[in-house]
Amino acid sequence: MKPTSSSPMASGVSRRTFLRAAGVSIALPFFESLAGAKAATASPKRMVAICTGLGMHPQSFFPKDFGAGCALSPVLQPLAALRDDFTVISHMDHPGIYTKHGGTKSILSGVDPTHSAAGQNTSVDQVAARHVGYQTRFPSVHISLGSAESPSWTPSGIKVREETSPFDLFEKLFVDGSAAEKKAIKAKLDQERSVLDLVREQAKRLGQNINAPDRQKLEEYLTAIREAEERIQGIRRWEDAPRPKVDFDDDVHAHSGFDYATLSPLMFDLLFLAIQTDTSRVFTAGWGAHNHVIELDGVSTGYHTLSHHGQLPERVRQLQIIETFYVAQMARFVEKLKSARTEHGTLLSDTMVFFGSGLSDASVHSNRDLPIILAGGGFKHGVHVDAMRKTGSQTPLNNLFTTMLQNFGVEIDRFNGATGTFTAFQA
Repeated sequence: MKPTSSSPMASGVSRRTFLRAAGVSIALPFFESLAGAKAATASPKRMVAICTGLGMHPQSFFPKDFGAGCALSPVLQPLAALRDDFTVISHMDHPGIYTKHGGTKSILSGVDPTHSAAGQNTSVDQVAARHVGYQTRFPSVHISLGSAESPSWTPSGIKVREETSPFDLFEKLFVDGSAAEKKAIKAKLDQERSVLDLVREQAKRLGQNINAPDRQKLEEYLTAIREAEERIQGIRRWEDAPRPKVDFDDDVHAHSGFDYATLSPLMFDLLFLAIQTDTSRVFTAGWGAHNHVIELDGVSTGYHTLSHHGQLPERVRQLQIIETFYVAQMARFVEKLKSARTEHGTLLSDTMVFFGSGLSDASVHSNRDLPIILAGGGFKHGVHVDAMRKTGSQTPLNNLFTTMLQNFGVEIDRFNGATGTFTAFQA
């Protein structure tokens, strides 16, 4: 039977499966009676970025009032039970982005990748991933349902690949390869390492005979080589370590890649398991842009068509169903993090969950006043913040990302042209 988004096991993973998994591969919950007097080490910080491909209908998303205790908008109602765990931010965006749908590629960087040199558009998640490195099996994990338009960019300007199927993500995170597959991977890594050694030596010799501008291009090339070497070393480090053994209910079958009622809860449950098992600490997830009909009750029109609603009531109604579903999935994920006790509190207190889009009102292709929510991370929440400055300009989103990176433990003063930090919700 297909799970619904409101059912206790909407993830597609059975209660039996979860109980078995908890005993095999997931860290035990924190027991107060067993806590020792010895000072505990700090819990690892985590960052999750949830992005939507076609913005959020502003009149349905933003609360009408600011401050604490304001009435939630229709689309935000699924978060009502978590009022003290999230902040809604208005009048925040990337001031240099006027790329319409292209804003989805720059939501996590604030830089247009089509008009930037390699390394100038590094995304916030990849700065965090580089900080963690291969302390975890995967420096970062990425998945997008519907389509892949990754907003994640490495320091060398390479777009990070996203998984588009929770089933493929499960294989990647939790299924060990056979002995033959591991042997093949090691052989491939050896071959890649040999090629990198050769290319590096050739590049060094070439660098002696080129001018300054070409040297800059060469340095970008060498940065990509260093990233590849780090990846090879990281994979080698973890290749012989068994993956966490979590069970998977293969009786769950999605009707299509747009059966979001089945795939979305499963996607977020896999991210939750990856957090519990410390498989990674940096994640991006969400739903891409397309014009397919999303399989949700009450939706019969293509997603992109609905985003260009023209304020027609029926289109707005269907768009609200989709967007309320998105927020409900975030709410369910945040609730699971909040319910998971750790030695220092909960998983939510150490996990920043960002929700946003590179588009605001997709009907007019606007990149201004982006729909932004931040939950968890140990911040003081419970308000709707007006980020409009006294000058009448909106606060750069990269100010928020700077604060998030600092909370993550990265020593950084300005992320990608930020003008400062964003402290409206800090405890």
